Amino acid sequence: MAICLVAPAVPAVAAPAVVWPAPAVSIVLERSGGFAGRSETFAVDQATVGGRKALWLVATPEFRRLRGSYLPVNACCDRFGYRLEVTYRYGLRKTVTTVQGTPAPQILGDVLAEVQRVGAQPSLAAGRAA
Repeated sequence: MAICLVAPAVPAVAAPAVVWPAPAVSIVLERSGGFAGRSETFAVDQATVGGRKALWLVATPEFRRLRGSYLPVNACCDRFGYRLEVTYRYGLRKTVTTVQGTPAPQILGDVLAEVQRVGAQPSLAAGRAA
Protein backbone atom coordinates (compact mmCIF):
# COMPACT_ATOMS: atom_id res chain seq x y z
CA MET A 1 0.00 0.00 0.00
CA ALA A 2 1.43 3.37 -1.01
CA ILE A 3 0.53 6.56 0.70
CA CYS A 4 0.98 9.80 -1.10
CA LEU A 5 1.12 12.98 0.92
CA VAL A 6 0.64 16.23 -0.89
CA ALA A 7 1.42 19.54 0.76
CA PRO A 8 -0.74 22.49 -0.16
CA ALA A 9 0.85 24.78 -2.70
CA VAL A 10 2.27 27.95 -1.21
CA PRO A 11 2.90 30.77 -3.64
CA ALA A 12 6.51 31.84 -3.67
CA VAL A 13 7.19 35.47 -2.92
CA ALA A 14 9.63 36.76 -5.48
CA ALA A 15 11.95 39.67 -4.89
CA PRO A 16 11.45 42.50 -7.35
CA ALA A 17 13.51 41.84 -10.44
CA VAL A 18 16.11 44.37 -11.45
CA VAL A 19 15.55 45.13 -15.08
CA TRP A 20 18.78 45.42 -17.03
CA PRO A 21 19.29 47.44 -19.08
CA ALA A 22 18.03 49.96 -16.60
CA PRO A 23 17.69 53.52 -17.85
CA ALA A 24 20.40 55.96 -16.78
CA VAL A 25 19.25 58.70 -14.41
CA SER A 26 22.48 60.64 -13.83
CA ILE A 27 26.09 60.97 -14.92
CA VAL A 28 28.88 62.65 -12.97
CA LEU A 29 32.21 63.27 -14.70
CA GLU A 30 35.23 64.37 -12.68
CA ARG A 31 38.02 65.74 -14.86
CA SER A 32 41.37 66.59 -13.29
CA GLY A 33 44.94 67.33 -14.29
CA GLY A 34 46.10 68.85 -17.52
CA PHE A 35 48.81 71.50 -17.70
CA ALA A 36 47.17 73.68 -15.03
CA GLY A 37 46.22 70.79 -12.72
CA ARG A 38 42.57 71.86 -12.59
CA SER A 39 39.69 69.80 -11.26
CA GLU A 40 36.21 70.15 -12.71
CA THR A 41 32.94 68.28 -12.30
CA PHE A 42 30.24 67.96 -14.95
CA ALA A 43 26.78 66.57 -14.12
CA VAL A 44 23.99 65.36 -16.39
CA ASP A 45 20.59 64.16 -15.23
CA GLN A 46 17.10 63.94 -16.63
CA ALA A 47 16.57 67.69 -16.11
CA THR A 48 19.76 68.73 -17.96
CA VAL A 49 19.02 70.68 -21.13
CA GLY A 50 20.47 68.64 -23.98
CA GLY A 51 21.31 65.70 -21.67
CA ARG A 52 19.13 63.10 -23.35
CA LYS A 53 21.89 61.93 -25.74
CA ALA A 54 24.45 61.42 -22.94
CA LEU A 55 21.93 59.44 -20.87
CA TRP A 56 21.08 57.35 -23.92
CA LEU A 57 24.76 56.64 -24.70
CA VAL A 58 25.50 55.31 -21.19
CA ALA A 59 22.49 52.99 -21.40
CA THR A 60 23.76 51.26 -24.55
CA PRO A 61 25.17 47.72 -24.40
CA GLU A 62 28.50 49.05 -25.72
CA PHE A 63 28.91 51.38 -22.74
CA ARG A 64 27.68 48.82 -20.20
CA ARG A 65 30.35 46.37 -21.45
CA LEU A 66 33.23 48.78 -20.78
CA ARG A 67 35.89 47.75 -18.27
CA GLY A 68 36.24 49.73 -15.07
CA SER A 69 39.41 51.45 -16.26
CA TYR A 70 41.46 52.30 -19.33
CA LEU A 71 44.81 53.52 -18.07
CA PRO A 72 48.10 54.17 -19.86
CA VAL A 73 51.28 52.21 -19.26
CA ASN A 74 53.13 55.50 -18.75
CA ALA A 75 51.21 58.11 -16.75
CA CYS A 76 53.57 60.95 -17.63
CA CYS A 77 52.75 64.25 -19.13
CA ASP A 78 50.08 66.83 -18.57
CA ARG A 79 47.00 64.84 -19.49
CA PHE A 80 43.51 64.95 -18.07
CA GLY A 81 42.26 62.10 -15.91
CA TYR A 82 38.57 61.22 -16.05
CA ARG A 83 36.31 59.44 -13.57
CA LEU A 84 32.84 58.80 -14.94
CA GLU A 85 30.10 57.55 -12.62
CA VAL A 86 26.71 56.60 -14.01
CA THR A 87 23.68 55.92 -11.84
CA TYR A 88 20.91 53.81 -13.33
CA ARG A 89 17.38 53.24 -12.14
CA TYR A 90 17.12 50.76 -9.26
CA GLY A 91 20.37 52.10 -7.78
CA LEU A 92 22.71 50.33 -10.19
CA ARG A 93 26.03 52.14 -10.77
CA LYS A 94 28.93 51.93 -13.19
CA THR A 95 32.24 53.74 -12.85
CA VAL A 96 34.87 54.04 -15.60
CA THR A 97 38.27 55.70 -15.15
CA THR A 98 40.60 56.74 -17.97
CA VAL A 99 43.36 59.17 -18.92
CA GLN A 100 43.39 61.44 -21.96
CA GLY A 101 45.02 59.78 -24.97
CA THR A 102 44.68 56.22 -23.68
CA PRO A 103 43.32 53.72 -26.23
CA ALA A 104 39.70 52.91 -25.33
CA PRO A 105 36.48 52.02 -27.14
CA GLN A 106 34.89 54.87 -29.12
CA ILE A 107 31.78 54.88 -26.91
CA LEU A 108 33.85 56.09 -23.94
CA GLY A 109 35.21 59.06 -25.90
CA ASP A 110 31.73 59.87 -27.17
CA VAL A 111 30.31 59.90 -23.63
CA LEU A 112 33.17 62.03 -22.27
CA ALA A 113 32.73 64.59 -25.06
CA GLU A 114 28.94 64.75 -24.69
CA VAL A 115 28.98 65.10 -20.90
CA GLN A 116 31.57 67.89 -21.11
CA ARG A 117 29.49 69.60 -23.82
CA VAL A 118 26.11 69.63 -22.02
CA GLY A 119 26.93 68.86 -18.40
CA ALA A 120 26.28 71.39 -15.66
CA GLN A 121 29.25 72.37 -13.55
CA PRO A 122 27.92 72.44 -9.96
CA SER A 123 30.83 74.53 -8.67
CA LEU A 124 30.07 77.27 -11.24
CA ALA A 125 26.34 77.21 -10.52
CA ALA A 126 26.99 77.50 -6.77
CA GLY A 127 29.30 80.47 -7.38
CA ARG A 128 26.62 82.28 -9.39
CA ALA A 129 24.02 81.69 -6.67
CA ALA A 130 26.22 83.22 -3.96
